[in-house]
Amino acid sequence: MFPDFADKTVAAIKQAEKLAQDLQDESVATGHIIYGLTVDKSVCLHHIFADLNVDPDMFSGYVKTLPRESAVPNGPFNRHVMTAFQRARDAAKQLGSAKVEPEHLALALMSVKAGSCYETLKEFSIEPEYVTSLIMQAMGLPPEQAPEWF
Repeated sequence: MFPDFADKTVAAIKQAEKLAQDLQDESVATGHIIYGLTVDKSVCLHHIFADLNVDPDMFSGYVKTLPRESAVPNGPFNRHVMTAFQRARDAAKQLGSAKVEPEHLALALMSVKAGSCYETLKEFSIEPEYVTSLIMQAMGLPPEQAPEWF
């Protein structure tokens, strides 16, 4: 399903799937994905959130408190995650990358204004637009070049 995703991106998705299993969730939601992206210390999102005093366990802990999302046909990924995957592909293409890197998926997650990732960011008073600008800076790109999906 992910031939165009970089190995680190696929590893983050696998971490998300594991968290969903551990929480006995019927689908993988955006909150699981953000956790998967922050757990790898070599991914910029780990350091961005560490600087904001949020660690991966805080994400997984808060996701655990949210209402459970139901199973999806042809799962395991819910519709918000599928939107993020497509937007991540768009971001990679727009930013000139052959593979979808973790940063592209992170940018895409910041654009989804619904779901468990968005609710978690709100709980921690973190603005998705601010995180987007930090991701772009970590990629060595000006924040103005961030993809827009609206």
